[in-house]
Amino acid sequence: MNFRSIAVLTMLAVVLAICGLTTSTTAQAPGEMDSIWLHTSAGDFEKVDDGFILNMEWELYVRKAANRRATKYLDWEKLEAKDVDYTYRIEVATDSAFINIVKKEETSDMSGSIHDLDFDRFYLARVRIVDPPLNYKDDFAAGTVFKHEKPSGGRAAEEKNLIYWVKFYFKYGGWQTPFIVLLGLVGLFVVWPITWWKMRLASIFPPNKPGFLYSALPLDRTGKTDHLSDKGNVYIREVAKYWSRAMAAMVQDPSCWDSTEEFIKASMQEQEEVKKRMWVEEGLPAIEQAIDVCKNGVPGIKLKRKPLEYSFPKVLLAALENQRANRNNWWASQEMDRATENTSYKEIDTIKGWTTTAFWALGSIEPMLGLFGTVQGIQNAFIGIQAQLMENPDAPMAETVSKLAGGIQQALITTILGLMFGIPFMLMYYYYRGKADFIFSKWEEIVIEILNRA
Repeated sequence: MNFRSIAVLTMLAVVLAICGLTTSTTAQAPGEMDSIWLHTSAGDFEKVDDGFILNMEWELYVRKAANRRATKYLDWEKLEAKDVDYTYRIEVATDSAFINIVKKEETSDMSGSIHDLDFDRFYLARVRIVDPPLNYKDDFAAGTVFKHEKPSGGRAAEEKNLIYWVKFYFKYGGWQTPFIVLLGLVGLFVVWPITWWKMRLASIFPPNKPGFLYSALPLDRTGKTDHLSDKGNVYIREVAKYWSRAMAAMVQDPSCWDSTEEFIKASMQEQEEVKKRMWVEEGLPAIEQAIDVCKNGVPGIKLKRKPLEYSFPKVLLAALENQRANRNNWWASQEMDRATENTSYKEIDTIKGWTTTAFWALGSIEPMLGLFGTVQGIQNAFIGIQAQLMENPDAPMAETVSKLAGGIQQALITTILGLMFGIPFMLMYYYYRGKADFIFSKWEEIVIEILNRA
């Protein structure tokens, strides 16, 4: 036997050995566990007051021994629940990789439920076999999405509108959230009411009517600030009437003399005597009557408080008392202007008080606290991502995004709260500062009109 014959026989023996091994393996296959197919047949939900319940059903199939490939549905045979003894686990997660599993339940039946799921969230659900065979298969590994809105109306909707968002912001907003909300409540329920009450026109000018609604609501602006109209402020009109008489008594004209010739030929001494007589007989009594109205009010007009407890009467009184003290001398006008201006500035500062400045402070601090929370939230997000990558460099994208989303959520919540309170407070500051300027200019306008009409 030559070498070629030996090689041929050796190769033939190897081929026969391989064929025998394959035949032996194939013959043992029917005795092994067939592949299992877990098929999810149904998934629905049931709404309750505080959330919803997810109900799921599934079936088990085994591959028919006649067809080892099992590529068609007919190649599988359904198993009854009594024929198997498996434990199943229902898993509900918020990500497709099922890393963040929020609920899970185990059961030995082919149906199960997950309770207490929140509304308005995306969920992915799947069913797994606990300790499955090695060749375990399912068609539901990717899960399915369930999202349901909370029922409209009723007590549940009301709780979501009033309480849900408060809890949400306090839970995810960071430590800055309570301070932002507290300062906002102080501004809304302390600073704003005090400022509004002090800057009402009925708190500046003694009103014509004592009623609460008349003084509290922005009604009858003419009756509160105007003295030229017949429907204007009675208090200002009475003061202006007597004050005009006093100013008229300071002016000499031919009517004060028997004739125009006497007025022209009168000496300085004679003119001074007439001037003093007019002041004593007409000017001073008119000033006294105007001062009496400033202090005691107009007879027949009831006020909720004394006239000098309002701001504008103090300005009028300062001018009248200054004019009475300086009589009808040439420098009286300058002194009266100085007294009026100084008193006006003092009263405006009193009206503004600390509340107007508080609006500016709140409008500046609230966004700053929100910005502080924004920066800290972003910092926490990157710290979380860094720690996760150091622990597990191959972490899936879904887990990384979840870490990032938590910090960004905190950042956005504090930003929203800071701007939500800060912008209105800044608007209030500019509004009441403008109103204070209006009040000051109105005082000046009334005094000038009274003097000019004299």
